[in-house]
Amino acid sequence: MYQKVFSSLFVYNILWEDSEVDERFLGIQEDSTVLGISAAGCGVAGMLSKHPKRIDAVDINYHHLALAALKSSAARNLTSFADFYDLCARGQSANPERTIQRLTSDMPSWLQRYWKRHHRRFNQPYHTHGLTGKVLTQLRRRIGTDAEWLRQVVHASIAERWQLVDEWIAPVLYQPHVKAFLHSPVQLLGLGINYEQRDRMLEAEDMTLMEFFIQHLKRVAATDLTRNWFAWYVLAGQFNHDRPDAVPPYLRRDRHERSLQSPTETRWHHTNLFEVMKNAGRNTWSHYTLCDAPDWMPNPVQHKLLDEIERTARPGARVMVRTVEDDGLVERLEQQGRFRLLEDISELASQMDMSRQYRRVSFYEVVHA
Repeated sequence: MYQKVFSSLFVYNILWEDSEVDERFLGIQEDSTVLGISAAGCGVAGMLSKHPKRIDAVDINYHHLALAALKSSAARNLTSFADFYDLCARGQSANPERTIQRLTSDMPSWLQRYWKRHHRRFNQPYHTHGLTGKVLTQLRRRIGTDAEWLRQVVHASIAERWQLVDEWIAPVLYQPHVKAFLHSPVQLLGLGINYEQRDRMLEAEDMTLMEFFIQHLKRVAATDLTRNWFAWYVLAGQFNHDRPDAVPPYLRRDRHERSLQSPTETRWHHTNLFEVMKNAGRNTWSHYTLCDAPDWMPNPVQHKLLDEIERTARPGARVMVRTVEDDGLVERLEQQGRFRLLEDISELASQMDMSRQYRRVSFYEVVHA
């Protein structure tokens, strides 16, 4: 039921995973073929600057898949960096109907119909749209944070930032009606956390959901807040436009220049990973980007996922997966003989990920017998 509701709602408008980490460690090259969950598309759009041969982007949520397709098309086709940045970073366009019609003209018909209905989202910053955006807008109003507030906080020490979380933010979150909402299924939908993942997360952290929220804010507060775009999105409702590196990589000028006219073939699959993989043969993909999807799955389905990856992978294929648990997917399922953990880069990626939502970011290499 949760998955059915989640798949029909517009939830995210940005990717809640650090695509800078992905870009650094995935190792995508011009002969790469990628199978990945699109989510809101920041990661898929970012891959275009590497010119992989093909990307198969998959998502059960058609809103997110449509947004990923639009971001990718904008990265490839908006030759003016200012127009591209306005649309995808500031979230607005002077003439969204005309701009989006041009960007979607070569897309599948269902995507063209989708954006014909929804282009008005870009009349005002699209970061205010979607369930997550609406929830965060209300929380910011209650807490009293905005871009100017955050510009002051970035100069504070980590200890002072933690004190602000305890004294400025936590009391609002613990107000009875706010606390009740944060424990509700609506908030779990807004976070993209299903019950399976919630239970795994709280067991790993050994704390209540409210305690997790507070600790998560403190983990984010300990990062470089001048360029942590997740912190800016949550606390300011926008990116820090004063820093060119304070946005997901696909929004940076040098990546945009390399993405223009990218030859990458992109396919948009409104379904689940298994439906796409079952129709694929051996040696199909060199890279798999799973986000945190395995955390949503019970153990038998996780085993099936690894079986299908092994069957469809090219020699030495790389698999990236995030998790809220202490152990990685392969280690939990005791599949180390089939998938080799790239320990050094996994450890570094886990430390670098600025979202601070996951306990591990793991990179594996498929080991064919």
